[in-house]
Parts: sequence; C-alpha cells; structure tokens
Amino acid sequence: MLGTAWFPLKQVREALKQGRLEEAHRLLQPSGAGQPKRAAELLQQLGRGYVERGLRHLSQGDPEAAWQDLLHADQVGARGDELRLALAKQGIADVRKRLEAGEPVRALEAIALLRDRQVRLPDLQDLEEAAKDWVQAGDLADKGDFPAAQQIVERLRRTWPTLAPLTCVRDELEFRRNAFAEASLQLHEAVAGAHWRAAIHQADEVLAVAPLHLEARQTRARAWQATEPSTIAGYESRQTSTPAGKPATETANRFLLWIDGVGGYLICLAPRVTLGQAVPDATVDIALFADVSRHHATLTRDAEGYMLEAVRPLRVNGESAEKSLLRPDDRVTLGGSCQLQFRQPVPVSTSARLDLVSGHRLARAVDGVLMMADTLVLGPGSQSHVQLPD
Repeated sequence: MLGTAWFPLKQVREALKQGRLEEAHRLLQPSGAGQPKRAAELLQQLGRGYVERGLRHLSQGDPEAAWQDLLHADQVGARGDELRLALAKQGIADVRKRLEAGEPVRALEAIALLRDRQVRLPDLQDLEEAAKDWVQAGDLADKGDFPAAQQIVERLRRTWPTLAPLTCVRDELEFRRNAFAEASLQLHEAVAGAHWRAAIHQADEVLAVAPLHLEARQTRARAWQATEPSTIAGYESRQTSTPAGKPATETANRFLLWIDGVGGYLICLAPRVTLGQAVPDATVDIALFADVSRHHATLTRDAEGYMLEAVRPLRVNGESAEKSLLRPDDRVTLGGSCQLQFRQPVPVSTSARLDLVSGHRLARAVDGVLMMADTLVLGPGSQSHVQLPD
C-alpha cells in the first residue's frame, strides 16, 4: 500500500515540476494519492501553480484562460485574491471600453458574466446602472417617448462626461424626434382625411424612427383594413437567365401574408434566403432600406439549424463573424447599424422569425420576416411565430 501511494505522489511532483497542472490535479483526486498530509501539501503547491499561471495568462491577454485557472485554484482551496482582483479590474475595464465604444448591450452582457463570476466591486454597479439607463433610453425612443429618452441621455452625459458616444446619441435622438413629430403630424392628417394609402406610408415613416410605437402600428393595421388588401399577395418575381442567355422569370418561394388586426409578414418558404440592399434591381429575398451591400449575407436552414454566412462584414451579438449557427434571440448586425433579431419561438417547429430592431425597413411594409419550414404557429402566447390578440 505504501508503495502504491508513494508512486502517484511522485508522479504529482513530476507533473507540477513540468507545469502539467491538470495532470497533477487529476492524480490528486480522492481516488489518487493516499497520504493526506503529503497530498495536502501538493494541493497547496498546485493551487499556487494555478494562480501563477492565471496571472501569466492575464498578462498575455487571455482572460478566459485566467478565469479557468482561478476556478481550478478555488477547487483545490487555494487563495487566489491577487488573481481575482486583477481579473475583476480587467473585466471592469472591458465594460468601460464597450460603453466608450457606444455598445451598452454588449456592456451589460459583460457585466452579467462578471456577476456570474462573483465580481462585486462598486465600480461595476455604477457602470451597470449607466448601461441599463442607456439601453432604457433606446427602448423609450423606439416607443416614441423621445423626451424621456433625451432626459436620460442628458443625465448620463453629465454623470459620465468621458463617454463620448453619448453626444452622438443625443444628436441622433434630436434628429429622430424631429422626424417623428413631422411624420406623426402627417399621419394624423391622413387618418383624419381617410387617406388610407397615405396613412400606410406615413405610419411606415413613423415606425422608421420609432419602430415600437404602438399607435403607429395600430393605425397602419387600420389603414390596411380600410384599403382591403388581399390576404395573400404575390411578392416580386426574380429574374434569372437561361443557359442560352435569354431572360426567364422564376417565381420566388415568397409571399406577403396579411392578418387582419395584427399586421403583414414576408413569408420565405425556401431553405436558403439572401439578404441585401433594397435597390430597384434587387434580386435578394430580404431587401433592406439600409447601408448594406446588394448581397450582404445568406441564411440557410438545414438539419443543424440556421447557418448565417457573410458575404460582406457582419456581426452576431456584437462579434464579427463569417459563418455562424444562429441561436434564438441572437442579434445580427449587417454593415454599420442594420440590426435583426433571430427567433425560434416554437420548440416543436423549425420555422424561424427575423425582426428588424434598429429602425430600418424592408422593401415592403411588413412587421417581420418568417422563414417557414413545415409549420407556422399563430396564437396568443409567446410560443408562436405570430402573436394574435386573445
């Protein structure tokens, strides 16, 4: 028994000497070395090794590896206060950097991760409040409450004078507020005169600067009902060329669906759709009024899910990506600012939904894009592709 216990301890010492910390950790598990006193000494040495390696990882710009080393140090009961404090300060610096880049949503994501890792420094609380206020201002503006949004931004500018993007946010809010006021006035005039086609156009103008404005959405639905559109309307056909070079018309697997009292939707039946700029000769499936390329990206549905492939630069949840398997609630940014949210609200269906969340518009006045597989669920609950009133 003594020889059996001595041999693993010798292996542990050799692994520690050569920096193979994970191997030493495995050998020091309860089923490994059998001499508690010697094992405890080696565990302390292992913990110090994890802390020292974590500090090296952090100095080399690899905080994730450093966090893993801190986790391992905690598991063996080592005190990693120096590493923990250094990682917390680096995390707070990263949050501040994201705010200084004008990315409050990404800042909140980083803060949530630090909270999960038990970071509780006072600076983090202040940054979290600033990021939440910033996001709230954006939400209020999207709903058309520009005075409240501007009030929050002005307070943030006084409290955080170093956050330069807030000046741009202030100027953008002022521009959107003026455009909103003008479009709202014309919308009310169109409704008062029962000019319903003009009302549809003006409602789109309002929603371009305040995409979540409830009254504009309701007015647009009322205007659609007044003009009695077809429940299903054909979408544009796509022009292709035959091998001989003669033009031929190919019917696209797309159509517009209107649901009375709810809204309109672009239905895409094909497993592969293209996204790009809405220009007169656009051939993409999802045409966007935004500063994006004619063909900016492709979204393909297969057995694994929905794969997004970049033709031009794009980001998924703020991170640059050339190819990404989308997950529910992922945010895709095309170009500089055109942002869409990907959703799969029905667990039993592979159909998905894309919503514009950045204030941009599609070539057609619709409330969303539905990539339909075998089923499309309409209902009052959140687990439906299209939510209907009760």
